[in-house]
Amino acid sequence: MVAVRVPATSANLGPGFDTLGLALSLYLDVEMDFADDAIIEFKGEGEEDLKNNPENNLVLKSANILLSKAIIKKNLNIKIKNEIPIGKGLGSSAAAIVAGLFAANKLIGNKFSDQQLIKWAVELEGHADNIVPAVVGGFVTVMLYNDEIYYQKIQIPSNIDIIVVVPNFTLSTEKSRSVIPEKVNIKDTVYNLQRACFLIASLNNKDYNKLDKAMDDLIYQPLRKHFIPGFNDIVDNAIDNGALGIALSGAGPSFLAFAHDNPEKIGSSMQQGFNVHGVESKLYYLKPEDKGLVIVK
Repeated sequence: MVAVRVPATSANLGPGFDTLGLALSLYLDVEMDFADDAIIEFKGEGEEDLKNNPENNLVLKSANILLSKAIIKKNLNIKIKNEIPIGKGLGSSAAAIVAGLFAANKLIGNKFSDQQLIKWAVELEGHADNIVPAVVGGFVTVMLYNDEIYYQKIQIPSNIDIIVVVPNFTLSTEKSRSVIPEKVNIKDTVYNLQRACFLIASLNNKDYNKLDKAMDDLIYQPLRKHFIPGFNDIVDNAIDNGALGIALSGAGPSFLAFAHDNPEKIGSSMQQGFNVHGVESKLYYLKPEDKGLVIVK
C-alpha cells in the first residue's frame, strides 16, 4: 500500500500567467493499493460530485494512465481525503493528477522518473504552473523548452500569512481562458514582465514593500474580473486593511493575499467584498508549503 500527500497550489500570482506557482498548506491525501475489485472511497471537498460522476476522478484516471504506460492491468483500491476546494483556482486537478501518477508509480516500484511523471502530469493538466509546485513545493517559476519542463524554486518564509477567500460558485479554467486573447500588445506584455520579475526578486529577497504593485497585471485579470462579483471591492479592501499584495488564485474565482499582520482583519474585509454583492464565501488562513508531494508510505 502506498500513501501520498499533495498540497494545493495557487498559480499566476498576478503577473506570472502560466509561469508562477505557489504550494499551500491545504492537502489531498491518497492511499492506493492493488485489489481484486476496483474500490474508490472519497471524503472531503467534491465528495458529492465525484460520487455522482466517478468518471471525473482524476486520481483514478491518472493512476490508470500510469499503469497503462507500464503495461500493467490491475484494479486499484483508492482512498481519498481532500481538503482542496474543487473548481476554485487552488490546483485541485493538479493535486489529483500528481497524486494518481506518483502513487501508482510508487506502487509499481518507481519504474518512471520524477521528471517523466511531471511531464505526463503537465500533459494531462495542460500547463505547468500548478503541477510543479504541487510536486516540489515552495514558490516556483517554470519554463518549457523543447518539450522539457524546467523550474527554479524559492522558499518563502513561514512567517508570511496567506489568506484565501473562496466564493460559493465555481469558474472553470476553460471559461476563464476563453476570454484571453491570442495576441497581447507589447505595452501590456512589458507591464507584466516587469512585475513578474519584480515579484520573483521581492519574494527571493524577502522584501515585500511593493508586492501590491508587483501582483498587478494587464493580461488576464482585467478580463476575468467580469466573471467575479465584487472583484474591485475585494482587492481594495485587502490592500486598505494591510495586505502585502493580492491577486486571483489561478483561474479564480478565489483570491489569494499575502500578509505579515492581522490576517483575520484582512480576510474579513475580503469576505465583505463578496458579501456586499450577495456572494457567500469561505476563508482559509494558510502558510506556504515548502515540501510539495510527500510519499507518506
